[in-house]
Amino acid sequence: MTATIKSHRRYCLLKRRYNLLCGEEGLAAVWRAKQEAVPSTALPPTFPALSTLAASGYTTKADIDGADQDELVGVGLTISEAVAALAALALL
Repeated sequence: MTATIKSHRRYCLLKRRYNLLCGEEGLAAVWRAKQEAVPSTALPPTFPALSTLAASGYTTKADIDGADQDELVGVGLTISEAVAALAALALL
């Protein structure tokens, strides 16, 4: 995995996802609140696989900036959707 953490918002998202995987919903809720408290540019409505990304907490540019294909596939995107999302991110 070559994903990187480029912002505090992304750090909070990754902590949130980790806590959900561990079954720690309370901690995940704390990290979600911290993530959502950090402003960032919303992903445009035409962003590839936006509904799947949003369901996993990726709603802004800062959330996805630093993600790699494996990470995006891990949250439910197909390989082609992950490639399209990363290409769209590069254009933002």
